[in-house]
Amino acid sequence: MQELQVIDGGLARPKKDIEEWEVHWQWCEPLVESCLKYQEEYCIMDVKEGIATGKLMLWPHLKSQQSVIVSELIQFPQYRAMNLLFVAGNMSDCEEILEAVTAFARIAECKKLFGGGRKGWQRYATQKHGFKKEHIISKQL
Repeated sequence: MQELQVIDGGLARPKKDIEEWEVHWQWCEPLVESCLKYQEEYCIMDVKEGIATGKLMLWPHLKSQQSVIVSELIQFPQYRAMNLLFVAGNMSDCEEILEAVTAFARIAECKKLFGGGRKGWQRYATQKHGFKKEHIISKQL
């Protein structure tokens, strides 16, 4: 729920110290949280802090308020890329958000979009959106 400040006459309006992303975060947070069980690199506070500091980008679907993408720009020695960290919500909404993310990535001179996910998401992304499968290996230490 958005914090409100009381002004003369008992009217309330949003506090000015709440940033726009924080208003959207209130409904995006549970969506992002639903993604966290599939990985162990981030907790919800890591994501929130990353967005607050500008390291991560929040892409909410403002119209439906039921879908969100969280991304980050990665600067490699040879090129810049956009990493799609979390994609949650209605698939058609996420497709709309992905169009905006892609446009932003081009403006930011990214050479590549990448991300991971469950097998169903990988199949969907490769068949519908031109992503190619790449393989990552990992080992617990």
